[in-house]
Amino acid sequence: MTDRLQPVVVALNDALDTFSDPVDEFEAIERVEELIGETLRGRRRSVAIRLYDGGARTYREVGQIMGGVTASRAEQIVKGR
Repeated sequence: MTDRLQPVVVALNDALDTFSDPVDEFEAIERVEELIGETLRGRRRSVAIRLYDGGARTYREVGQIMGGVTASRAEQIVKGR
């Protein structure tokens, strides 16, 4: 699965290599972290919602699938908190 993401990581790294000014590069890195964080939070919530599937799985089960987060945290993720 992670092999499919490797080209994206390489392309991102290549794009960051194009900055000659370290200040610009640092600002770009900060922006990338922000964008990726926002995107992954949204995707994590989407996955949690699909895992929960209206109660097909308990929040405890969803939490276990999501790396061992607590049931209450899984519920928060599903509800967007």
